[in-house]
Amino acid sequence: MKKLQILLLGFIAIVFVSCKDTSGKYVTKQLTYTQMENAFNDCLELATEMAVESLCPEDELDYILGYGYYDYEDQAYRITLPTSARAIVDSLTAHGQGALIDTMVLHINRAAEASGSAIGSAYSSARSSLTYTDHQALVSTSNTHALTEYFKTQCSNQIHQSLMTPVRMKLTEKGVPDEWDNILSVYYTYNPQPVSIDLYSYIVDKMMDGIFTEMGYAEELIRTDPTLRVTESMELVFGN
Repeated sequence: MKKLQILLLGFIAIVFVSCKDTSGKYVTKQLTYTQMENAFNDCLELATEMAVESLCPEDELDYILGYGYYDYEDQAYRITLPTSARAIVDSLTAHGQGALIDTMVLHINRAAEASGSAIGSAYSSARSSLTYTDHQALVSTSNTHALTEYFKTQCSNQIHQSLMTPVRMKLTEKGVPDEWDNILSVYYTYNPQPVSIDLYSYIVDKMMDGIFTEMGYAEELIRTDPTLRVTESMELVFGN
């Protein structure tokens, strides 16, 4: 009898071990699409907020601490002139007018930093229209930036269009259009060949690149750090 009990216990242990879900797929299948979508939206919302806080600080002290497009560590997100403007930069620098470029670059970044509200609104609007096609893949993937990358792929064009007008307004407030016209005027005194650069679209693209990169880092933290899963939906889905 004792031997039979031991064999029976061993059989039960084998059954439990063999049925253990190591892939996460069983747990994922128990989640509804609504639960997963709520978690995705909560994650993207929090990631956007964290990205905006990093790149669009509202406190001057944050610049000293290394936040913002211009002052971020190692100039990781500093928006400079596009490579298509290299001839302009080189020409003005060679003629001792490089300070004009430096001043405009600073003002471009300050305009980007002042666009936090517009960025939040544009990303929120895009998020509300986002649809998901492979819920399980976005949960069980080993890519900790998968949700941000999906959002970027699906909604970049919409976000870009939403940001063009408000960002241009901020650039105007900082004097960037007048500075750009002056830079071109100086450049043409040295090189009369016309230059065609869509500067404002380029600036919006660079702003979005920075936000999406920071969102990816934030998503990784949300997936791996339980203290950042601050909603029931995120804990339910990413906690698994």
